[in-house]
Amino acid sequence: MKKVNSIILNKNKLKSTANLLGYKITGEVGAVFSLQVKDSSSPNKFYNFKTKAFTNTFTSENTLSNVVLDNTAYSGQIKIPAASSGASYRFLVFAEPIFNTEIQSNNTFFLRKDITQEAGVTVRFSTASDQAVTASYVGLGTNVGSTSGSANQTAGNVVTITDYEIKDSEGAFLGYKFEFDVERFTQKVADSLQPIDSDFFTSQSKTTNGSGSSATAMVLTNIDNLVVGMSLISITSSTVTTSGSLGVLTFPTITAIDTDNKTVTLSSAHSWADNKAVVFRAYGSDLITQSTGGVFEFNNFKVEPASRLAAGVASGSIAKGKLKPLGHFVINGTMGSPGTTLTVDDSNGVSSGARIFGPRVDTSGDNNLISSVNVAGTSVVVGGNQQLSDNTVISVLGAAPFAFISGNITIATFPSISTDIFYDIDRAIVLSTLS
Repeated sequence: MKKVNSIILNKNKLKSTANLLGYKITGEVGAVFSLQVKDSSSPNKFYNFKTKAFTNTFTSENTLSNVVLDNTAYSGQIKIPAASSGASYRFLVFAEPIFNTEIQSNNTFFLRKDITQEAGVTVRFSTASDQAVTASYVGLGTNVGSTSGSANQTAGNVVTITDYEIKDSEGAFLGYKFEFDVERFTQKVADSLQPIDSDFFTSQSKTTNGSGSSATAMVLTNIDNLVVGMSLISITSSTVTTSGSLGVLTFPTITAIDTDNKTVTLSSAHSWADNKAVVFRAYGSDLITQSTGGVFEFNNFKVEPASRLAAGVASGSIAKGKLKPLGHFVINGTMGSPGTTLTVDDSNGVSSGARIFGPRVDTSGDNNLISSVNVAGTSVVVGGNQQLSDNTVISVLGAAPFAFISGNITIATFPSISTDIFYDIDRAIVLSTLS
């Protein structure tokens, strides 16, 4: 009996895009075999060797029949179609006993070889905040920098984030607080608050399966992509106990996972009802990798304040766009006598604790220190008397209406699931305050 020894594929896994998959069938010269290739659909589609496509209808063209090995190997190619959701394929090699051939294995009649086509996945960049007035962050949660690949694919793709814009449009349009230098007339996000690896996270939403009362063992409907060390962020209709302060909040974490019973053990006791949404976060690249399978690097990230003056302010002299990183407001009406309350008709990026500068502004002591801002943004109170003219543009140090985020995400390996990478902006900036 002539022997067919093996089938060898030239790839271990397939990308989600269309592929040419090479195969080689080895054996003794004169051995005769037939070949079929089917996919994982239901019902299976078989490869048509004439049309080079997988078909629902099975005909003789779906079998490569009675191939004689003229030497010790036969090579060919299969056209694998794109499959965004992934697929798998099985090669079936049949020996032809009537031609005195058998398979060199435990099963002398046929051998098989399987290969997986990875699903397509997408990686996006976004931002998140746990500050109470999240409506004051316009642009919060906006996905940018989208890039796609195949699950678990070694990549090296770089996602470039350029001037991702966060702005405040609520009420007085206060903006955000920043560190400032009066002598140099500059402000910035403090170096110690600039983005680092542990400021980035991915999020997983799950559902409780049963209730708990002051318990640490939480049963979920599934525990997919949860790992020890992830933070418990929220439970619908319940309160998650945290410690620390905004920007450095410490959340309860997962300390153990029982995969058989779909149960996570929490670092502190909480209460919850049945069938409630629960959100967990994986902070830092190590936990992100454990959760998603993706390998990421966060490089050259920077958060910086900026201002865009409203239309009509210093018209013709300053174009709208990313400008000097200062807040500002415009005096509404000439002050007839000195006072601490400044009526304004345009305020962008102001905060209590910030300082004002501009023509005829008294900067001695705390005279230019903002003590409060009207909720509607129509007036600002400072520490000492000022007497200013109508339409005077006043600069603000210590706050700005915009924050711009820039940096690079290197995807060394694509995750096994589509993944949104979030930057926790609470680590860098906080909302301005009225008083």
